[in-house]
Amino acid sequence: MLDLIKKIYPYALAPVAPDTDKIADILCQELDFTVHEYPSGETYNGWTIPQSWEINHARLYYEGVLLFDGTDNPLSVFGYSQSFQGDLTLDDLIPHLSSRPDFPAEVGYHCDFYYKPHIKDWGLSIPYHLFKSLRPGNYHVDLQTTHRDGTMKVLDFHLPGKTTDTILFNAHNCHAIQANDDLAGVAVGVEVLKTLQERDDNYFSYRLIIAPEHFGTVFYLANLDKATRDTFKYCTFLEMLGNDNRLLLQRTFNGNTWIDEAAQHVLKYTKSPEVVNFRDSVGNDETVWEAPGYEVPTLSLSRWPFDEYHTTLDTPENLHEDKLQEAYDVVMDYIQIMETNTTITRNFEGLIALSNPKYDLYIPMWDPSKGVEMGDVKVEWNKFMNYVPRYFTGEISILEMAQRHNLPYKDTYEYLKKFEAKGLVNFDPVPMAARNQVHTMTTGS
Repeated sequence: MLDLIKKIYPYALAPVAPDTDKIADILCQELDFTVHEYPSGETYNGWTIPQSWEINHARLYYEGVLLFDGTDNPLSVFGYSQSFQGDLTLDDLIPHLSSRPDFPAEVGYHCDFYYKPHIKDWGLSIPYHLFKSLRPGNYHVDLQTTHRDGTMKVLDFHLPGKTTDTILFNAHNCHAIQANDDLAGVAVGVEVLKTLQERDDNYFSYRLIIAPEHFGTVFYLANLDKATRDTFKYCTFLEMLGNDNRLLLQRTFNGNTWIDEAAQHVLKYTKSPEVVNFRDSVGNDETVWEAPGYEVPTLSLSRWPFDEYHTTLDTPENLHEDKLQEAYDVVMDYIQIMETNTTITRNFEGLIALSNPKYDLYIPMWDPSKGVEMGDVKVEWNKFMNYVPRYFTGEISILEMAQRHNLPYKDTYEYLKKFEAKGLVNFDPVPMAARNQVHTMTTGS
């Protein structure tokens, strides 16, 4: 995953830009994306797709001497800045400058103009130590940018399953030279869909949407036919997953869907996870998916906060493959719950001798004659073996069983599949997540 991030990191991305188009071509070599294109100037609900934009050069002079050259650093110019050539006093210059006092040697990412096309202004992001050194005198700005009509590209990879009910993943690709925000989300999403593509028994259909933040999903959904939108059942927004921080899960708007419960169960078994309510932490396109008329329950998975956020320090060198892998594993684990969590009915009456070689379903527990001690986990498995025959009523899901006994879903599921292999039970072929979207959480979730 880190290799993909390094491959696409150096590009000067924007919601619409030549380098964003190049990234689309690279990602289409990873997965067979459909590329949706929306023209500059198209509007919806007050949103306007901007023109294609790039920086030609960006230089600041003081008394005729070059003070700052941001030409080769796409963060040095406010995103979607207009061109400007002229002389200014220090007082006139300062309103057009941005800096980061918390990172005095770095350049910050300024993206306010992206979302306010009515503002026709210009600006430079410079290191704070340079900003503090500015003194009265004559300044000259030579800033040239190019604006031309283009198309915003939204990448849409669709993987059909046994049902048209669809689980989506979303990440954005519009921040110039920002590795964690959000090329990390792009890389994890691509890896998840590659894995799902290798399976031939997915119950759900899946989609990965890679698009400019907000703009992409706003216009993708607005231009999509209602029949397709109605297949969208759950979504996860993936971002900032490669830094060295604990995983942060932000619940869906309602907070009580099957994907909420599945993800929270998996996170219980990671190191120091944090779970918060909808928009109680960093937020992004979950507001678009959850918007009125769509209302797709959408989680956000991230490692917020991280120090390098929106600075030139957000580089691949500050990311960790093992953190990306952990995020991937968490996603795959809760997708496995969504795919397999169902109810079970029995084909027997009476008590089964689990230790009989015919069944071989007994999990060894405490045995004083053999000096085997019984820890907390074994206590739970012992209770589970005694409880589980009564759970085969077609009313209790596998996840609910795992939660009642504080057992990982994966281990619980694998144990119960042994009952099926012995012909003792039948698994309902329809997972709980496909039966209803809203679910009242069980105790222990």
